[in-house]
Amino acid sequence: MVKMRTDEGFTIVEMVVTLLFISIISLGILTMHTQVSILSIINRQDQKASYLAYDNMRKYVNGAPPTWFLCTDPLPGAVQQVLLDSEGHISELPGTTKQKVVASAPYGCGDAVSSLGMPIRVESVVTYGNGKRVTHVAYAAF
Repeated sequence: MVKMRTDEGFTIVEMVVTLLFISIISLGILTMHTQVSILSIINRQDQKASYLAYDNMRKYVNGAPPTWFLCTDPLPGAVQQVLLDSEGHISELPGTTKQKVVASAPYGCGDAVSSLGMPIRVESVVTYGNGKRVTHVAYAAF
């Protein structure tokens, strides 16, 4: 004769193993989601700082004659002019944000008057958070 089993359902061991397995999988998914969110925030901050540095640079290097650059010394690299130096809070960027735009004439500026083709190096730096720094550099014709 065949003896029929009357127990139905899961044993306590099966339930504990199943709950443990589900907990481990859920914790892994939650950890990955948190890491992706943090990376997304960091990427957005870097992008915002990059746009800010680029916009600051393009205010000066925009195709117009560089009337904002005064060359007082014709020697290469002797003239370095600070065009923008500010510090404050920018939305979406952590901590204090420092913005600096510096112009220089790496090859000199001839006779200190406009001489076609002499490049002016314009460097825009944005520093934010714990020393994170974004730099954009372009050249304008003097």
